[in-house]
Amino acid sequence: MDIKILELGPLATNAYVLLNRGFGEAFVVDAPMGAVEALEPILEEAECMLTGVLLTHGHWDHIAEAQVLKEKTGAQVYAHIGDRLWIEDPMMMAPFMPEGLIIKPIEVDTWLEGQSTCELLGEAVEIREVPGHAPGSVLFYFSDYACAFVGDAIFAGSVGRYDLPGGDGEQLMQAITRQVYTLPEDTVLYPGHGPATTVEQEKKTNPFVRGA
Repeated sequence: MDIKILELGPLATNAYVLLNRGFGEAFVVDAPMGAVEALEPILEEAECMLTGVLLTHGHWDHIAEAQVLKEKTGAQVYAHIGDRLWIEDPMMMAPFMPEGLIIKPIEVDTWLEGQSTCELLGEAVEIREVPGHAPGSVLFYFSDYACAFVGDAIFAGSVGRYDLPGGDGEQLMQAITRQVYTLPEDTVLYPGHGPATTVEQEKKTNPFVRGA
């Protein structure tokens, strides 16, 4: 599986393209503004069809083009039920969005709830809830590739903000400790903004929540 990193939109939101050339399929983790245009040449070069959109949470900068991608490609959308209101009615977030931005309501194919595992692109993926930044925040952990896509729960040297609607600082710190820091220490963490890091690095140096 190849991973391509795209930094898109006014908040420099990371979208991650997961390519399985053997299957001829691809998934994208999060769909910021500009995702449709940025994905086209990548999919064409890899000769892959986009079959899935994984949403780490329901904030506007991560879901802006999810429905457009679904309509253009037929990709299945996966999201946590905790953020259902924002995902089905994104314009509820208009006070926090750039003026004039219109985000289509998203038709989710699979609502995630609780801890679960599934198979995507022929690979096992574990889904863990990491609320606190948003009620429906999740991470997607690919054990075979020692990596996890963590959305805005944790960043290199920082954590997600929790002063937005639905945020809860104590809940976020607990989720990081119980769900992120219990992954193997060599796991690469791909966040929603900024550079990648590792579980080991954050447990040792993150000033907001240290590991044991």
